[in-house]
Amino acid sequence: MASPEEKQAQPFTDIFDEDEAERSFLLSKPTCLIVFGKPGSGKKTLSRKLAQRLNCIFIEASEVIETNIQQGTEYGLKCQELLCQGQSIPEKLVTEMILQKTESPEVTHFGYVLTGFPSLSEEYMTVPQQIEKIMNLKLKPDILINIKCPDYELCQRILGQRQNPNSGEIYQRSQWDPKVTDRLKKEKDQDEEEDEQEDEDQDEEEEEGEEMGERPRKKLESFHQLVQRPEDFLENAERRIGLYKDIMLPPLEEFLADQDCRYLIEVDGSQQPDQVFEV
Repeated sequence: MASPEEKQAQPFTDIFDEDEAERSFLLSKPTCLIVFGKPGSGKKTLSRKLAQRLNCIFIEASEVIETNIQQGTEYGLKCQELLCQGQSIPEKLVTEMILQKTESPEVTHFGYVLTGFPSLSEEYMTVPQQIEKIMNLKLKPDILINIKCPDYELCQRILGQRQNPNSGEIYQRSQWDPKVTDRLKKEKDQDEEEDEQEDEDQDEEEEEGEEMGERPRKKLESFHQLVQRPEDFLENAERRIGLYKDIMLPPLEEFLADQDCRYLIEVDGSQQPDQVFEV
């Protein structure tokens, strides 16, 4: 047993010290999430929104490729060379860029929201091998989100997608089809009429509604140039979803079944992206 003198010699630690608390917070593991889902389920949109809300780094194949090209990294120069030659970027190169991003200093500090991995392509690694990579990540995921949506609704959503050939931006039918945008606006107006709030709150909502109503009209001028991508044709959408169910779903379901249910979130992907995000 230590003597009174030895006890007194031990330094006193203030657990409420602000500097120590800040240091402990900065050294703690950042929040990391992975979002899964069938093709067209909205996992990329949800992941981007989550990354913005949680101040995490958004990691996705096309995003990682674009970042490397813009920064002129070794990977980026290789990607640019392949694209200029009219070749596709090998799955091995894409996987290496994604895994490198998960270990970057910014991700180590802020955490990540990863989606699109594992990939349907088994050109470089099989789906079980990709899942094993996830399990062995230096920063392991804290939360797993699985977006579930019926096949028919997914096919209809993919079928309604259009792309701006100049910017590459993808638009949903609710953004470019006047029939749908008018119907959604009418439904929104009806909800506002039924909503019983104070006069000041009502005025704020009407102003927001006017702003949201103006956006589609401004964009309608350029919607005539939107095109439908070959992968968004119905037969191709059905084929992609079928491949997901055959190749991806069995090992993914086995992986998710082994996870702690407290950190596994399943959401209804048949809702609008904003509704899915709020859930």
